[in-house]
Amino acid sequence: MQVVSVLSRSMMKFILRYSSREESGIIRYGLCEHFESTPSSLSSPSAHLYVRMSPDPDPLQPLTDIWNINYFKSDWCNLAWSPWVPFSAAKEEYRAIPKEPGLYRIRPAGKEFLMYIGETRRTVHELINELRQTLKRKNLMPWNDPHIAAPSLWAWQDAEGYEYECSATPLDASQNVRRGMEIFLLYRYRQEYGESTLCNFGRFHKRYRKSTNRKEEKRGGKLEEIHRDNPAGSPSIAPLPVIGSPGGPGWMGLAWSERKPLDTEPVRNVPPGEGLYLLTDVEFQDIIYIGQSKNCQERLMEHRRKLWDEKGLHFSYHLMEKPVPSHHLKELENDLVGNYFEVFRKAPAFQFKNQH
Repeated sequence: MQVVSVLSRSMMKFILRYSSREESGIIRYGLCEHFESTPSSLSSPSAHLYVRMSPDPDPLQPLTDIWNINYFKSDWCNLAWSPWVPFSAAKEEYRAIPKEPGLYRIRPAGKEFLMYIGETRRTVHELINELRQTLKRKNLMPWNDPHIAAPSLWAWQDAEGYEYECSATPLDASQNVRRGMEIFLLYRYRQEYGESTLCNFGRFHKRYRKSTNRKEEKRGGKLEEIHRDNPAGSPSIAPLPVIGSPGGPGWMGLAWSERKPLDTEPVRNVPPGEGLYLLTDVEFQDIIYIGQSKNCQERLMEHRRKLWDEKGLHFSYHLMEKPVPSHHLKELENDLVGNYFEVFRKAPAFQFKNQH
């Protein structure tokens, strides 16, 4: 492996090792570091590490500067992101996290991928502070409320020894706009990195079971060797190609059915199976909802019984060729909503109403 390093004063040495990330569905060169100072010191533009991102490196392949990765940048997607702050940061350093509602991203220190992208109507400062305090309990997986990603972050921390860092951006907007932006960021990350964050879409470490909410009181933890892998730990599905326009034939490389009225008879004729579907306003021909289901016919029948502000609706669908894990459907749904957001700068009108 060819490696080039340009070291800042704070970095005294680094060690590169080959690691197989089978559990995340990728094989890449991993990075182990030893620093005299905290990883946050490497946020400086003067600090760089370069590594070939391939299990079988070609000496002619360009080197990747992991400190210059687009989704780590302070202006990613034209947003004003805070500096990266370790979860272990002292009060003074932690002040960089905004005390406003907004968006946030979490990464493991020294790695080239993201763990989680989220939004909150609370202050990001408060939410992340609660999350980092929760993860300090090393011997007990947290509940999945109030933070749904806490059990997954804990599992990866326990399995891999990850130390997390956070960066955030304030977003003074309605919750629907923030949710739309969260989906757009996840879509952009999938397009740039080639797979999803490890803790969104219900993804989980394959050798751990997830805690329930506090009310159900079923604590998660590491699976015993005799137990099968958690299906939520299977690899991410590849992002959809950005092809066509929203709602058009072949949009995002999928074989969409002909549009039909959202009435009983057309819905009954939908073949059984899991997949994705679109609901379109008949009058304006605009997509008002994008969904996914393990049973599209059943889900569309449920939608038929809703009022939808008395709009006349058409539907179309794409069925999967074979059964897939639940997080695959959620990833693909996010790709569709994210591309819609990219084109129109808004989510479909009913995307956050009538939630499934």
